[in-house]
Amino acid sequence: MSFIKGVLTGAALGLLFAPKSGKETRADLRRKMDDSKKSASNYADKAKVRSGEMSQTAGEATENIKLTLSKTAKELREQLHRASEEIKNEARTLKDDVKETAEDAYVDVAVEVEDASEKIRKNVDDSTPNSSQAETSQSTTHE
Repeated sequence: MSFIKGVLTGAALGLLFAPKSGKETRADLRRKMDDSKKSASNYADKAKVRSGEMSQTAGEATENIKLTLSKTAKELREQLHRASEEIKNEARTLKDDVKETAEDAYVDVAVEVEDASEKIRKNVDDSTPNSSQAETSQSTTHE
């Protein structure tokens, strides 16, 4: 914008101080205006090209960011899935270990109870008199 103002100011000053005829001055003005229009058009074209390049670069950067975010999200989902599966497997293993330990404890307690019951039966049998002696002593006492 300031370029155009400068051209117009220069043209106006040139008119005031130029010792040329009106026809020559108008031709010079026309040429300078045409040059100014061409320069402005060239600047506009360059700006359009640069704008298109920046737009394309911004679009590519946006696409790259989207791809990176998508890839990162996918990797995080996969890591969470693997971690979840590992935790599930550990929980199953722990559950199986607890079940096996409980079964072993049950068997151990059952064996101990059976052994204790056997000892009690043996002690009871040892402490009671012979059943034939008990019958004999009962018949003797009834007579």
